[in-house]
Amino acid sequence: MIKWIFFDLGSTLIDESKCTEYRTQELLKQPNAPNREVLECRMIELASQNRLPYKDAAKEFGLETIRWPKHLEKVYKDVPGLLRILREKYRLGIIANQSMGAEQRLVKYDIRQYFDIIISSAEAGVSKPDLKIFRLALNESGCVPTEAYMIGDRLDNDIEPASKIGMHTIWVKQGLFAHGNLNLIQHQPEHIVNNIAEILEYL
Repeated sequence: MIKWIFFDLGSTLIDESKCTEYRTQELLKQPNAPNREVLECRMIELASQNRLPYKDAAKEFGLETIRWPKHLEKVYKDVPGLLRILREKYRLGIIANQSMGAEQRLVKYDIRQYFDIIISSAEAGVSKPDLKIFRLALNESGCVPTEAYMIGDRLDNDIEPASKIGMHTIWVKQGLFAHGNLNLIQHQPEHIVNNIAEILEYL
């Protein structure tokens, strides 16, 4: 019986498309930058190798990375209604690689009230895909892995480690990591959806 649903944040509940566009534009301004088509194609190729599209592409082209523009993040439009529905049946939590202040940002997005547990890497001192961060969330929730789902956009950070410890998984194909390669992970997602609203088909 499923009791808990854990979510990643970036490109799962939080739309980062404007952040990605901003950072791409900033890379393209640099003197040794390739044209947009070359850069974007390489970023997609890297994502399809389950690598970091932005950071790895910048490194390959010798470009300086730009700080993450948190102010451009926004909640996907379906998220508040989705969380209200799920909250009636399950307890909800966050397991995310985030900088300090993740809880405050959830308050700002007006979705903090739906979550019983927020495990952020900056505060926890451990990051995905380390299994310790998943075990920490499970210990705090008091549930066993088979009673929980992990929902996220990254095969390497969300699906693979959660599956390893026995959690159920849903891969949400949003953002650049929608190009992730299933052949490069050992544990496959139980379900695959094209947007966050579709998870209701399985929960």
